[in-house]
Amino acid sequence: MKIAFINDSSQQLGIQYLSAVLKQNGHEVKLFMDPQLFDDDMIRIPRFSRWLDSKKQLIRRLKAYQPDLIGISVVTDFYQWACRIARMIKDEMDVPIIAGGIHPTSVPERVLTNDCFDMVCLGEGEAPLLELVNSMQQGSMDHTIRNIWFKRDGHIIKNEVRPLIKDLDALPLPDTDLYYSASPHFKKTGLYITMTARGCPNACSYCCFSYLQDLYKGKGERIRQRSVANVMNELRINKAKYNIKFVAFMDNCFGYDIKWLREFAPAYQAEVGIKFWCIMHPKDVTEEALKYLKLAGCHTIDMGVQSWNERIRKEILRRDVDNETMSRAIQMVKNHRIEIMTDSIFDLPGQTEDDILESARRYAEIRPKRIYFYMLRHYPNTLITRWAKRDNRLTASRYEEVMDGVNVTSFTIGGDQVNKRMIQFQILFYLIDLIPKRVSLFIIRKKLYRYFPLTLGPAMIVILRNLLAFDMNARLQRAWAFNRYAHFIGEKIRPGRQPRGHQP
Repeated sequence: MKIAFINDSSQQLGIQYLSAVLKQNGHEVKLFMDPQLFDDDMIRIPRFSRWLDSKKQLIRRLKAYQPDLIGISVVTDFYQWACRIARMIKDEMDVPIIAGGIHPTSVPERVLTNDCFDMVCLGEGEAPLLELVNSMQQGSMDHTIRNIWFKRDGHIIKNEVRPLIKDLDALPLPDTDLYYSASPHFKKTGLYITMTARGCPNACSYCCFSYLQDLYKGKGERIRQRSVANVMNELRINKAKYNIKFVAFMDNCFGYDIKWLREFAPAYQAEVGIKFWCIMHPKDVTEEALKYLKLAGCHTIDMGVQSWNERIRKEILRRDVDNETMSRAIQMVKNHRIEIMTDSIFDLPGQTEDDILESARRYAEIRPKRIYFYMLRHYPNTLITRWAKRDNRLTASRYEEVMDGVNVTSFTIGGDQVNKRMIQFQILFYLIDLIPKRVSLFIIRKKLYRYFPLTLGPAMIVILRNLLAFDMNARLQRAWAFNRYAHFIGEKIRPGRQPRGHQP
């Protein structure tokens, strides 16, 4: 069977695992990517995006490939993009389309009301997709496959969710070649993306795990960890194949299992030896954990602070950690000479200007390497979205838009609403780690942020901040963006040249 995956401009580990399982079982897989130039979650310039749009070329290549099944993995931010491209496919081809990813998992029935999608996969898709493809190959699609909902004769068949995969080592290694062959910009950046675990021990109200843990209740452990040997095998193989310069571990709470970290550190140092980035929860940041991370070669830790108001953090965000623990964690990371980046969410229910200024003062004193300023985004069926509906913080019309991914603005550049004061606060927080502490504190004390200009808008502010930043993450983002735009604009201005990695 021939399976085509339609992809936005990002690299998705989930698709890499799906491809690996399908190929392991004798099926053919190809990735078709829409580069979304000037039309992604960071940069949207309609005039440029229309000129550089490549969806029609993608459909032509897809028709030449003649797949038996098309899969699209969808996050809410790109759900409307997925609908547009699926409709274009349906206008040209008679082939079933299955949607997966967090958005269809969160609102499967809503997705299936769309005529362009025939099936949705909820949660982990490796076994369900393989069973679906095998049944199609045998000549009769099985409509009883767990995790997959089907449309049939005007009705929706809702199959139950199977237990979570317990032994992650049983899965084949993710198919990195699928992306590296589709576009050279993934490889040129030198960034390798992977995960050592699935799941999360927490269920923060704004995160999809506040929904997923309900979906999978009684279906397995909240977090499942790959063995160190399995992770080392993946990294050794790909280090030998590609010019990897930096590894990003996308685990929700890297180092959550300290016994695993003790084994990982010396193995990674000896067998891989490449700088890496990881995400940690403040409660997991201990002297012992940092000792092993430093030994392994950790360059950057991204830590979620979200709010310095303990009441908001515990009651609204469902993060049970105190300010002292967070301050101590940041300082410990700095003491070990590891870059520390912090995430904070603003425009939260009950949050005041004084709360935001207190966060600014704390950051000016603590001085992490970089502060990420996010504005609240409501995502389908997260706990905070359910609360917002209950408490009428979202109007009925806005709630429907949230559930259908309509009129979304990235949490990086605006959240669910953009206002003058929040943009000025965004500029303030982006300046704090660029200017001396005494200057930051003077601006905060005199409230000079109220005079910051608003002519650029939040998207341009983020772009300029990334250009001015010197942390490793910013350098990698710049390289990734440059290589992506250079490659696909180059293809656009050289008509007649067959795009690399897309040959039928």
